[in-house]
Amino acid sequence: MVSKNAVRIIVGCLLGVVLATPATASISVKPVGHTFTATYVGLASASTAFTVTNNGTANVTVISITFSCPEFKLASGVAPTTIKANGGTTHYSVFFAPDAGLVYNCNMVVELNDFSITNVNLIGTGKLTNAASSLDQTTLAFGNDAVGTTTSALTVNLHNSGTQKMNLTGFVTVPANFAATGPALPLTVRAGDTVPFTVTYSPTAVRSDTGVLSFTYDSIPMNGVNLSGTGVASVPVDIATFSVLPTATQSSAYQANLQANGGTAPFTFSLASGSTLPSGLSLSSSGAITGTLATSVGIGTYSFTINVTDAQLQSSSKAFTVTVAAKTGSACNNISFNVPKTTTPITPLTDLGAGTYQGSQGGLYPGGSNLRPAQTDADAVAFGKAIQPLDANGNPSPTGKYVLLSVGESTALDEFGQFVSLANSDPSKNANLVLVNGSQGGATPANFQSLTSAYWSTILKDYLPGANVTSYQVTAVWIEDTDGIASGTFPTDINTLYSEYEQMARNVHVLFPNASLAYFSSRFYAGYSNGVSTVNPEPYAYEVGFAVKWAIQDQINGVNNLNYKGSSGTVVAPLMIWGPYDWTDGLLGRQDGLVWTCQDVSSDGTHPSKPTGQQKVANQLLNYFKSDTSATPWFKAPGFNAPETK
Repeated sequence: MVSKNAVRIIVGCLLGVVLATPATASISVKPVGHTFTATYVGLASASTAFTVTNNGTANVTVISITFSCPEFKLASGVAPTTIKANGGTTHYSVFFAPDAGLVYNCNMVVELNDFSITNVNLIGTGKLTNAASSLDQTTLAFGNDAVGTTTSALTVNLHNSGTQKMNLTGFVTVPANFAATGPALPLTVRAGDTVPFTVTYSPTAVRSDTGVLSFTYDSIPMNGVNLSGTGVASVPVDIATFSVLPTATQSSAYQANLQANGGTAPFTFSLASGSTLPSGLSLSSSGAITGTLATSVGIGTYSFTINVTDAQLQSSSKAFTVTVAAKTGSACNNISFNVPKTTTPITPLTDLGAGTYQGSQGGLYPGGSNLRPAQTDADAVAFGKAIQPLDANGNPSPTGKYVLLSVGESTALDEFGQFVSLANSDPSKNANLVLVNGSQGGATPANFQSLTSAYWSTILKDYLPGANVTSYQVTAVWIEDTDGIASGTFPTDINTLYSEYEQMARNVHVLFPNASLAYFSSRFYAGYSNGVSTVNPEPYAYEVGFAVKWAIQDQINGVNNLNYKGSSGTVVAPLMIWGPYDWTDGLLGRQDGLVWTCQDVSSDGTHPSKPTGQQKVANQLLNYFKSDTSATPWFKAPGFNAPETK
């Protein structure tokens, strides 16, 4: 008997033969074909890039990129797109994700506006394994622990419950105040073997923390353990700051701000007897480690101990480490950014509150608040609770799916890609939820103003079908996008941007009619790009936060045709609310401890680095969707605790 998958492959290949027509003389595709590395079922290959060149004397338009077998998928590139005559090019990246142990011999079909078709042969082999990873815990819950302390370790055992060996290639915990210890990697785990891992929790603030311990393998999909813990105030004085300080950069400026917990203010910080900081750095009595690293300080990890004493002469000490790394770009001295012609560092919106930046009030929401207004919050929670599995036509179905879709440019592409990996390994994620990375290189808000934009088209025709879902199953979107190059002065430099956000929201409703929630984020710190890149320099990257704030505020105030409630008239947009806010002023940090080091940013100064920068935003996203009251009803699987934050 021929299996359904085999029939599908045969049909797909026959389809490729049927479509095969002489390629138009005006274009060429290189490489002319590709054989992907054999890939295990459930995993995905690395992407391969293809260049389409217009060799003719007239412009041509690539109408669509399709595949005769769905196991080959588009990773990047847009269609329709016009290629200029006489050597103009466009680029596409393709990956292979087999769902059966078969040889796939198929085609990437490039269709032009003259109805000509070029087929690019793609070959891939799906591999099977009998290895299977099981974990004896789905959650490690640390309970209430004093800020500034480190808990006793909890253990999770990873077991190969299959009949074939597998290689454990990596494990990671996020955020950083959860720390896992395990064997050296890569590690071969034979059938029947059990490998223990221990995890500790070091709360750095009075709050609830969530995270994930994620495992990666060579032959099976990722899995992981949900992590949770709550920091509570300590009675004696202690240093709340995490014991691993932000990374420093060779021969560059540095700053780390220590925070006390418990005790009675004011607090005095000092180096413990016998401890020294890396040459060039000094510790102030208020807890600021500042200075410029001496050229003699090499790459490596440095340890020292710091004391804190409160007004009642209570004291404690804590050991710290700081890693000194090489420069990633030419502007690593931009550890913070001041407003031009002032001496005042920029304050994150979340810390600015009712204060102002050049006359505009801070906070994420009106009145300088970081909390959603009561009615907005009630509506957001109601919409979140109403999200349910849908079939391909958008009808409720217990066996259906629902989608969180990302929309944005290349930074969002990198960040959401890392988030997808982390979230899919987290057992607290609902099995009906599908995460689709719809972000694309160069997809600025201006590119999403038209419903017929190639960027929307690529999401609809490639990314959603590639994940085996439809536009009717998209129930929430995450948007992080900027116009990139700023000119002029605040606030005129972002007026166009925030109106573009509003049009993007309206277009989301038209294209994804079941999307009731739109989560917006602004981009991360871009001071390291100043002097390196003209894309998203400061203070524009910071000011993008005001564009998000004002677009959301317009909807709250009922202006600019953004109604999201049927009871108030025709619905034209999803409910727009803040997702995670990722900006802070470099190493100055913000009240919750978030910082951006030079190593968190790629050498272009614009994109988050891999893995640390991408993981930083991915962790913000994961924590948000696991804890926000509008998200947990649909993000979390049944049986996991409900949130208490908003």
